[in-house]
Amino acid sequence: MGAHTQERRREKRFPLRHRASVQVEIEGSSEISGVTESVSGHGVLLYADSLINLGTGVEIVLVPKPEPAARKIQLIYAGKVLRSELLATGRFAVAAACERCVAVKAEETHLEQAPEKDPQ
Repeated sequence: MGAHTQERRREKRFPLRHRASVQVEIEGSSEISGVTESVSGHGVLLYADSLINLGTGVEIVLVPKPEPAARKIQLIYAGKVLRSELLATGRFAVAAACERCVAVKAEETHLEQAPEKDPQ
């Protein structure tokens, strides 16, 4: 009988290749860009051009393209880096466990402000 590897994840991962903005909590705060590979309810795997050290707090923001009649939202994952490894391509694979994932209307966040209404 062949060897069988059992999946040990708490939740199913979903493939999702999408641009992401990553707020990194180091010496104040810095922002790097990345591309997600997969997401779950409590985690994200992404590729980034910069190393993010293990245990570093991160906030990962995705802005999915909305359906024509839908409002633009942002998915915000907040958590800590569990794994960060250099790939042969020169990029880093970064896995983050997230304590919180929320979906908010894009105009409610600091990343994208709705245009202000003219005073009457």
